[in-house]
Amino acid sequence: MGVMDPLREVILPKLDMVKKAGAGFQARCPAHEDRAPSLSLGYGSKQPVVLNCHAGCDSEDILKAIGLEWKDLSTPREDRPADGDTWTPAGPAIAIYDYTDADGKLLYQVCRTATKDFRQRRPDPAKKSGWAWNLNGVSRTLYRLPKVIDAVKSGREVWLCEGEKDVHALEAVGMTATCNSGGAGKWSPEFTEYFQGAAVVRIVADADDAGRKHARMVFEALSHVVELVEIYESPKHKDAAAHLGAGLELHELEQTATTEDTSEPVLAPDLWEFLAEGDDAYDWLVPDVLERGDRLMITGAEGLGKSVWCRQLCVQLAAGIHPFQPGTVDPVRVLVVDCENSTRQNRRHYGILGGLSISKGRRVPDGGLRLIHRPEGIDLTRGDDAEWLLERVRAHRPDVLYIGPFYRLHNADINDEVAARKTVSVLDAARTVGDGCVLLMEAHAGHGQNGSQRALRPVGSSLLLRWPEFGFGLRRAKECDPADARPSLVDLEAWRGARDERDWPTSFRHGRRGDWPWMPEMFKTAGSSLGALSADALSGERAA
Repeated sequence: MGVMDPLREVILPKLDMVKKAGAGFQARCPAHEDRAPSLSLGYGSKQPVVLNCHAGCDSEDILKAIGLEWKDLSTPREDRPADGDTWTPAGPAIAIYDYTDADGKLLYQVCRTATKDFRQRRPDPAKKSGWAWNLNGVSRTLYRLPKVIDAVKSGREVWLCEGEKDVHALEAVGMTATCNSGGAGKWSPEFTEYFQGAAVVRIVADADDAGRKHARMVFEALSHVVELVEIYESPKHKDAAAHLGAGLELHELEQTATTEDTSEPVLAPDLWEFLAEGDDAYDWLVPDVLERGDRLMITGAEGLGKSVWCRQLCVQLAAGIHPFQPGTVDPVRVLVVDCENSTRQNRRHYGILGGLSISKGRRVPDGGLRLIHRPEGIDLTRGDDAEWLLERVRAHRPDVLYIGPFYRLHNADINDEVAARKTVSVLDAARTVGDGCVLLMEAHAGHGQNGSQRALRPVGSSLLLRWPEFGFGLRRAKECDPADARPSLVDLEAWRGARDERDWPTSFRHGRRGDWPWMPEMFKTAGSSLGALSADALSGERAA
C-alpha cells in the first residue's frame, strides 16, 4: 500500500501563501485573519504533522478551518514503512508506492523524496537491506493493478493519470485510478492488455507538453480496446492532485478528446451563435486604459525613468488612484517580481511612492502590493524557474504582475528566438493562472547608429515586437536640452501598433514636490474628453 505524505498531499494544497521555510513550510493560518504567513508546518516524530500558529491558534481549529481532522492525516502504523525502509540513494522517502501483480504480490516500489526524486527498488533477500535499487528482471506493471482489473471486469470507469499522487487524489473522491511507473512517456503495450473490454477510461493529462503528449499516447493505445476513452485537463492547475486539492471537482475538468462516436460532428459555433453566446464588454482594470489580460512592455534609454514610471503605475493601481486622470479606480492586487534591484534599493524606491499614496489619501492597502526579489535573475527556459514563477502567481493571484526587465528572464543570448518563445510562453501561462492578470515589464531599447535617433523597439528577438498588446517607449522630448541628463519632459511613443484604442497620454513631465515623479501631460485619443491636461491640473488627485 502506498504511503501518504499528509503534509504535502493533504494540508498544503488547502492553504494560501505557502513557502518553504527550513525543513518545513510557512503559510497563512486559516483559523484567523492572517495578513502575513504566521503558520509554521513540519513533520512530527509522534504525529504526522506539527502545526504551530504564531498568533496562538489551536491545531484542531486550524484543521477544522480547512475541513480536516487528525484522523485524516494519520496512516495506520502497519501501513507505514519501517524506519530503515525509507532510505533511498536520493534522501529519505516521503512517499512509497507499491506496485503489485494481479494477485497483490509486491513486485517493486517507487520511492518519492522531498526533492521530487523518484527511485525504484525491488525486493532482494540477498541484500542486507532487503532491497535492490534496480528493476532487473522485474516486469513493469500498473499502479493499483488488482483494483483496475476488478473495475474493468465490473464495467466501472477507470481514471488514468501521470503520477501516484494523482491516483491517491482520485481515490480520495471515490474513483478507481491508476498510472504507470516512470511518469510521462513510459506507457508499454502490455499495460493496454489490462483494459481489454473496458467500458470507460478517463485520462487526466498533466498541463504541460510532456503530460499532453503522454495522454495522447495512452489515448491512442486504449482507443482500440476500450469502448469510450476521454482526455481531460485541469483549466487552472497542473494535474489531478492540484485540481482536487484546490477544492475543484471532477466535473470541472475540461475534456480535450474523446472516442465517442456521435452521429454528427460537433462543430464550432457560427458567427451568429458566437455573437449570441456571451458578453463582449470590456473587463477593465483601469477604464479606457488597461483591460485584464493586457500585456504592456515599456522601453527607453537607461536612466530615462522607465523603472520609475512602472513602479509609480503599480503603486497607483494598488492604491486605487487613476494613473492618468484625477480621481480613483478600484484598488487591485499587484505582484512585483524584481529581477534586477536589491531589497535595499527597492525600499528606497517604493518608500517614496508609498508615502505619496498616503499623502494623496489613498494608502496602498496591506497586502495590496507584494514584492519578490530575484536580483540574480531567473531563467524561464528552465522548468524549475518556470514552475517557481507559476507557483507564486497561483499563490498571490495578482491583478497586475510586474516582472523583469525582460533580459533578466532567461540566460540565453538576448536575440535567441527559441529562448524568447519559451520565456513568453511561461509569461503567458503566468497570465492565465493569474486569472487574466495584466502583465507589465520593461525592456531595453536599442542604440542609435551614426548619429541617428535611438530606436525605441526592444532589443532582442523580433518576437517582442509582436507579442504584447501595447508597446511604448519613453523618449526625451525634443524641447528638452540635449545636455540635460535628466530631462523634465518625455514623450510616450508607441513602437507597436496598438490592438485597441485606449486613452494613453502622449507625454509626461517630472512632478513638482508632493506630486508623483511622472505627471501625464497630454492624451492622444481622438475626441477624448480629457483633451490636453497640464501637470498642474492632474496634481490635484483626491480621495474618492
